[in-house]
Amino acid sequence: MFKEFDATRIGAWGVRIELRLPPDILADLPQPIVPGAEFGGQGPPDAVLSVRVNYSDSGQPLYEVLENGAVLGTEVSLQAAVWAVESWTQLTVATLAKELVFVHAGVVGWRNKAIVIPGRSLSGKSTLVLALVKAGADYYSDEYAMFDSEGRVHPYWRLPKLKAASGQKAADSSLGGVLSGPPPRPTPLGSVLICRYKPEEPRQPRRLTCGETLLGLLDNTVPLRLRPEQAVRTLSRAVANAQGFEAARGEAEVFARQVLSLFDRT
Repeated sequence: MFKEFDATRIGAWGVRIELRLPPDILADLPQPIVPGAEFGGQGPPDAVLSVRVNYSDSGQPLYEVLENGAVLGTEVSLQAAVWAVESWTQLTVATLAKELVFVHAGVVGWRNKAIVIPGRSLSGKSTLVLALVKAGADYYSDEYAMFDSEGRVHPYWRLPKLKAASGQKAADSSLGGVLSGPPPRPTPLGSVLICRYKPEEPRQPRRLTCGETLLGLLDNTVPLRLRPEQAVRTLSRAVANAQGFEAARGEAEVFARQVLSLFDRT
C-alpha cells in the first residue's frame, strides 16, 4: 500500500497547488519551488501534485509522480524525483495561470527591451541565455517568458538550469551571480530569436515577418490549447512593435556577441 504524505499548499501567479510529497523530496526542492510562489493560500487547489514511493523486486525505490491522480512518470532516484516534481509544478503553474501567458523561452534584456528565445527543453536556450548575459545582457529567464496583457515580458526569476541529454539538470553554484540584485522590471518585447544549434552550418539570421514571429511564439506557448484567444491576443500585441529573426547558430558565445551586435544595428 502507498503511504499518503502530509499536504503542503503553495500559490503562484494565481494558481493554487497542493503538494503531497515525502519529506526528503520536499526538503530538497528549491525555495520557492516556482518563482514568486508563497506557502499557504485559501480555497480548493487547482491541482494536486503527489509522489508515491514503491519498491521494485530488487528493493530499488520507485518514485511515482502524479497530478490529480494521473501518473506523469516514474523516477528511480531521489534527485530525479526532486527534479521531476519541480518541473511539473512549474509547468502546472505555467498552464493554469490566467493573468499571464507563459511561453517556453529564454529571455534577456538588452537596451530596455526583451530578447525572447523560444524553444523546448534541450533546445540549448539556457546555454545561449547565459552566453548573452556574459556578453552584457540582463538575465530574465532560461525557461519561460511571461507576457502580460500589454505584451510586456516579466522576469521568471529562478537559477538557470543546464540540462544534459539524459534530462538531468547540471547544478553549478557559479550561476547564482545572474540573480544578484532585484529582478528586472517588466519590459516591452524587442526581438524574438528562433534558432537551432547547427555548428556545421551557422548562418546569418533571417528577418521574419510579424506573422512568422507570432507563430514562432505560439508554437511554444504553454496554455495555447486551454486559452487560445488570450494567447493569440496577448502575443499579437507583444510582437506588433518587435522584430523576429531565425538562424542556425554555432557556438553560443560567438553567436551571442553577433546577436547583440545585430540588435544594436536594427
